[in-house]
Amino acid sequence: MDQSLSIFLTVIALVAGVMLLTGHGGVFMKGGNADARKTEFDEKKLEKASGVGMLLIGIASAIDIFTTSSAAKIAYLVVIIVIFVGLILFINFRCKK
Repeated sequence: MDQSLSIFLTVIALVAGVMLLTGHGGVFMKGGNADARKTEFDEKKLEKASGVGMLLIGIASAIDIFTTSSAAKIAYLVVIIVIFVGLILFINFRCKK
């Protein structure tokens, strides 16, 4: 099976995660109701949390590229859900002003 899309998405997630962690990923934080977000959340903490989340998703996706069993695919989906839930909880409890 061709894995080029998975590799592309993994690389994009890792690059975006590194950019967010180093403070150069503000472009990824644009959109939505930015004014309300700026008044409610600490932008630097939000950017770092999003960077960690993107790195974790990139790492999980990279591992998923090399697995073929159904159990590994289910575990990948569970890990992605746990990352999203953890990121949402962290943002709601730790990144508020």
